[in-house]
Amino acid sequence: MTQPHEGEGGMTGQNRKEEAMSELGSRGRIGLIVPSVNTVAEPEMNQMKPQGVTVHAARLLIPSDISTLEAFVQMCEVGCGNAQKAVRELATAKVDVYAFAFTAGSFYRGAGWDEEIAAQIERVGQAPCVVTSTAAIAALKAYEVKKISLVSPYAIGNDLLKKFVEQKGIEVVHMEGLTLLSAQEEGRQTRATFQSLVQRANVSEAEAILVACTNFATVAALAELEKSLGKLIITANQATFWATLRQMGIDDKITGFGRLLREK
Repeated sequence: MTQPHEGEGGMTGQNRKEEAMSELGSRGRIGLIVPSVNTVAEPEMNQMKPQGVTVHAARLLIPSDISTLEAFVQMCEVGCGNAQKAVRELATAKVDVYAFAFTAGSFYRGAGWDEEIAAQIERVGQAPCVVTSTAAIAALKAYEVKKISLVSPYAIGNDLLKKFVEQKGIEVVHMEGLTLLSAQEEGRQTRATFQSLVQRANVSEAEAILVACTNFATVAALAELEKSLGKLIITANQATFWATLRQMGIDDKITGFGRLLREK
C-alpha cells in the first residue's frame, strides 16, 4: 500500500508537533501546593494553562481563623509546617516544578523567608520551586515598577505584606483589604468585590496594583479591569503561573489573563 506523502493526507511535521504538544503533561507537570481551604488556585491555573501542561495539587492543612493578626500568623505557621508532607506526596508524581501557592505563608516572616521555604521544598521534592510572593515581586520588577498599591482579602495581614514588598525594594503607596473572619471566605468573594477593591486602589502615585492571595478569584475579570483602568495589575495566581511556566522553559504568550502572561 502506498503511504501518503506529507501534505497529501499524511501527518506533517507541524501536525506531529501539535499532537505532541497536546499530550497530557508533554510540556510539563506542575505540582501545586495550596492551603487546604483554597478553592480558587486550581480552577484559575487550569483556566490559564497552555496545551501540554498539567496541574497536580496537594493540600496543606491549615486552621481557617484569620480574625486577628495572631490567628493569621498561626495559620501561616501551621501551613508551612505541613509543607513537607504535601511535597512528599507530589514528589511521587514526578512533577517538573513545584508552585508554593500560599501567598501569606511565603511573606509573613519577611523577605528571605520566601527563598527559605522554596529551598526547603526543593530539598525534599528534588525539583525547582516557585513561590507566590517571590513570583509577584519578579513580575513587578519585570516591568521596572517602583511604587504600587496593595489589595488583599485579608486586611489583617496587609502590614506584613507591605513590609515584605518594601524589603524587596518596591514602595507601597496605598493599601485596600477586606475584613474577613475565616480563610474560606476569601474564596467566596465575587468578581464585583475584586473590581471594587482594585478600583479603590487605583491611586495616581501607584504605577501598578498588586493583588495578593491565591484564594481570591481574579483572572476572569483581570484583562478587562486592567484595560479599563489603564494600569498594570499583578495577581497572585497569575504571577505564580507565569513564573512556573517560565521556570519550565515555556514562554508562550497567553491572552485573556492580563498583560503579564501576554507580554512577559
